[in-house]
Amino acid sequence: MGTFSIGSDIGPLEAVIVHEPGVEIENVTPHTAADALYDDILFLGPARAEHRQMTAVLAKVADVLPLVDLLADVLADGAVRTALLDAICARHGCPDHAVELAALPAAALARALIGGVPERANTLARHIDPSRFALPPQPNAFFTRDPAFGIGDRVFVGSFARPVRADESDLMRAVLTHHPRLGGRTVDLGARGGPGASIEGGDVVVVRDDLVVVGWSERTNVAGIDALLTALAEDGTTRDVLVVALPAGRATFHLDKVFTLLDHDTCVAYPPLITGDHGCRVTVAELGGGVVRGFRDAHGLLHALARRGVALTVVPCGGADPVSQDREQWACGTNFLALAPGKVLGYGRNEATFAALANHGFRIVPADDVVAGRVDMGAPGRVAVALDGGECLRGGGGVRCMTLPVARRAAGGA
Repeated sequence: MGTFSIGSDIGPLEAVIVHEPGVEIENVTPHTAADALYDDILFLGPARAEHRQMTAVLAKVADVLPLVDLLADVLADGAVRTALLDAICARHGCPDHAVELAALPAAALARALIGGVPERANTLARHIDPSRFALPPQPNAFFTRDPAFGIGDRVFVGSFARPVRADESDLMRAVLTHHPRLGGRTVDLGARGGPGASIEGGDVVVVRDDLVVVGWSERTNVAGIDALLTALAEDGTTRDVLVVALPAGRATFHLDKVFTLLDHDTCVAYPPLITGDHGCRVTVAELGGGVVRGFRDAHGLLHALARRGVALTVVPCGGADPVSQDREQWACGTNFLALAPGKVLGYGRNEATFAALANHGFRIVPADDVVAGRVDMGAPGRVAVALDGGECLRGGGGVRCMTLPVARRAAGGA
């Protein structure tokens, strides 16, 4: 029996998939950083320390499921192992490696598929290949949000806009489909949308089971969104999907780079695109009766949400200063993970954003105080937990990007 249950982005967190950065990030150089979709190179020691601090906070409230362990579990199944190796080795033009890799113990194979498999230098072409990898490392694997997302009792495996991340979809699909703890209602949007479709988890915010916000971005295109809409319509639920057209660019490649939920009545947002005079265009997709009934334009995201009973107070990313807004939006100042309604986790380096949270009734606490048990996350009141550092940020994502919730309890009333 699967455990998928995501009724909203703020329901109390019960189970979450993460991946601690590993050797795969050490194979990114200044010359390959852009190809890896990084803003800069990362260093393993501080990246791991930050990720472990995040994981320790998560473990106070939820079951933390390491991706590499889940992957090892499903690779113990011979049929899963064969299908996965055949697909990945074929993609990279090295089918001869499949037999050799299939002989590895499951845990070693899981690490190899993420960390990379060196090429055999038995030809001149292979010897001079600058990558020196038959199966390339997956340096973005610690951004577990991107390959998939949950809505209700289903999990949707997306399709990446950038081919460099295609293997991540295969790995996450295998885990979500076949793991005995998780295997349930998995929907493959890549297969549904066709080869040109792309949709990534950072572009999906679940407000309620019947109200979802999706970013139309440089990473999620209309074909991917149409595949999601059709899949969502199939359960017969009357549902609205608000499609937010984001400007192309490195700073705004996902919806959660400009907007996330903090509580029943509160969000954090980048003002120029969400509350400003030149906010993003919003289109409402109306679903019901098993079909997509139609589309119509809305007057901004907040207005569209309010018309559906979700009136949100905005905590401005970067506070009131436009310069701070731009700086902290770039540094994932909107990229918060809700542990429960009004209990959130984000990068503490975004000081102006945390000051704005304090002004909206959030108690600001260091992550280490939560880990040490000096803060009771179950106590009444709003809490914003500040993580140390910013090494993982060099990869382009925040706390929400590094977490894939697979189970949340019902959020309850406002």
